[in-house]
Amino acid sequence: MKKPIKLQWKLLIYLMTFMLGILALLWVFQIGLLQPLYEYNKVSVVKDVASNIEKVVDSENLGDYLTSVSEQNDLCVLVMTNDQTVRTNVSGCMINRLPYDQLVEYVSLAQANGGSYLMKSALVEMSFNPNAPNESFVSRDKGDKNVVYTKVVSNNDSVSSVIMVNTRVTRVNAATQTLSDQLFVIGCIIFFATVALVLFLTKKIVQPIVKIKKSTERLADGIYDNVSKRHEYLEVHELNATLEQAAIQIQKADKAKRDLIANVSHDLRTPLTMITGYGEMMLDLPNEKTDENIKVIIEESKRLNLIVNDLLDLSRLNENKVILNKEVFNITECIQNVIKTYDTYLKQENIELIFDYNETVNIFADKNRMTQVLHNFIDNAINYSNESKLIQLRQIVNGEQVRIEVQDFGLGIAEDQIPLVWERYYKVDKEHNRIVQGSGIGLAIVKEVLELHEFEYGVKSKLNEGSIFYFVAPIKESE
Repeated sequence: MKKPIKLQWKLLIYLMTFMLGILALLWVFQIGLLQPLYEYNKVSVVKDVASNIEKVVDSENLGDYLTSVSEQNDLCVLVMTNDQTVRTNVSGCMINRLPYDQLVEYVSLAQANGGSYLMKSALVEMSFNPNAPNESFVSRDKGDKNVVYTKVVSNNDSVSSVIMVNTRVTRVNAATQTLSDQLFVIGCIIFFATVALVLFLTKKIVQPIVKIKKSTERLADGIYDNVSKRHEYLEVHELNATLEQAAIQIQKADKAKRDLIANVSHDLRTPLTMITGYGEMMLDLPNEKTDENIKVIIEESKRLNLIVNDLLDLSRLNENKVILNKEVFNITECIQNVIKTYDTYLKQENIELIFDYNETVNIFADKNRMTQVLHNFIDNAINYSNESKLIQLRQIVNGEQVRIEVQDFGLGIAEDQIPLVWERYYKVDKEHNRIVQGSGIGLAIVKEVLELHEFEYGVKSKLNEGSIFYFVAPIKESE
């Protein structure tokens, strides 16, 4: 796996790459393409001038126009009509020195080429050399070019006039060298500016991220304070806000985990104490080996098993390892069977449990898991029924759906606490004073089971008035 590098080095690499790209682009257009672009522009000017002259070729002021055009664009012009020949008197122009047969050749080439012909030729400069063995003048190619553009204007299939425009395309070596020197200086300036920019960005962007990283490391050590800091950049501020929220959630989860350990420890301690006490009593006092004492040990062992099973169920549900065994079954009869399991306990505690329904209905679900949901709803209602001693179960049929409600008239839940009752570690009863068996995580299991079935569920509650826990399931016709 490729080892990651620091953000500041990444910034430096990206900015340097961008800088080199810009410099390469400048070199291509200002140096590499300078000569071709210059030549292209000169040729374009020559053709434009020839087209403009064609429009005024019959004008009486043609000579003045040609003089003006040649001075403005640094070129020579020769116009030959049936009546006259007009040229610009600029010394050194190639077209002013062309022999007649050469002029005729250019005109012929223009006619053969559809009315115009462009000729480019190397410009040879003659210079006197007294040391030459056989001649006093030698030719020297400076790299410049002569451009001659010939345009034939026809009238009724006959030549009415010939326009020849001549210019010189010089080498731009001096300009290229100047631009190269400038580009080198610009490159140096951009390099140091890039380094300064990286240092600035490191201070403004990277350092706040490093601080957030250190805050994250403190979270791993259980330090949740001093996380909140404000930053001027929105992204860094949002990242810090996310970390701040994560710290709050981790702190809540850590506290809830401690609460769960305290709850489960309390729940485990009671049956273990009972089992140990009765076992030691039966060991020390043979007369105490009665069926009632053995029944207490068995009941407390079942209670331990229930707590462990709840924890295992919650773990499996959270990890999506539970596979539902769905079937069509009578939910009304299921509720009645669940209520029967509480008969002895309800009589002992003098609690009245009423089940209201008008008809029996079937649903398609995992019967064992839905039985578990009903048990947890009833256990929760008994836990918090307080002194009312009344619990109501209702089965309400509404079209193609059935709503199952379990209502108690006890402690109730504060409005701001209602969304928290489904959390895996949350517990309204902080004093561990429940009077029935259970691990205190029943509602978390209910939430996972009902969501796995994709059933609607919820709770309505008012403080000191009681609570209604419910779920809604589609009705299924019996097969």
